[in-house]
Amino acid sequence: MEAHNEVDLLCTKVKAISQGPNAELLKKFIDLLYDRELQEQEPEYFSPEDMAAIEEGMKASLSGDRSQFTPWEEYKARRGL
Repeated sequence: MEAHNEVDLLCTKVKAISQGPNAELLKKFIDLLYDRELQEQEPEYFSPEDMAAIEEGMKASLSGDRSQFTPWEEYKARRGL
């Protein structure tokens, strides 16, 4: 695949996600990556284990399975927030 086609495909995907239910998550993730680039630090890449956990969490979230997630109120109570 040509680089131009890859960029077009990436732009199409980002646009679709930015208009869907995960728009805020995408924005936060892009901001995080962009801020790291601006800081000119050595980027911290996700380990294969991190990526697997992220993917598993996204799949669970998109399927509606919330069993592995801690409700916000419970989290705040445990942390005394």
